[in-house]
Amino acid sequence: MNKKGPIVIIENKQEDRKLFIEVFSELNYSNQVIYFNDPEPAYNYLLRHTIKPFLIFSDIVLLNVMNEKVIETKLDNVGTLFNCPYLFFTTSFNQTYVIDPYSIPTQSYFVKPFEFSEFKQIVQTIIEHWLKSKAIIQDKKIQEKISSIDKK
Repeated sequence: MNKKGPIVIIENKQEDRKLFIEVFSELNYSNQVIYFNDPEPAYNYLLRHTIKPFLIFSDIVLLNVMNEKVIETKLDNVGTLFNCPYLFFTTSFNQTYVIDPYSIPTQSYFVKPFEFSEFKQIVQTIIEHWLKSKAIIQDKKIQEKISSIDKK
């Protein structure tokens, strides 16, 4: 896991994106924050530029409107491919949103609170947790595969 890598935010609503901008401005982490409107361009950008993100936050609603083929071929291995946590968030709790994304490997799902201070605290807790984590991938074969991708 690249703890100095960028934090990727996948969010199509400007209001929610502004919320993330304000939170990261106040938290003042040194990681670059990169914003995308939907997952497919984010995935393609990260691959094309061989970027190893620290964390990926994605609006869960966007996953449910994506093409099923895109989900199967790209998001099913995004955590291992980039060796980083892929975290889902939403502003509303809907059971179908919980079931669908858990069919692909992610590290977390959380409901974004309405209060700014609570949202900021959640984001800070998530980042601090992953900063303390040793690695999300423990399997040696997977680590070797990622290393071979890195060398390309």
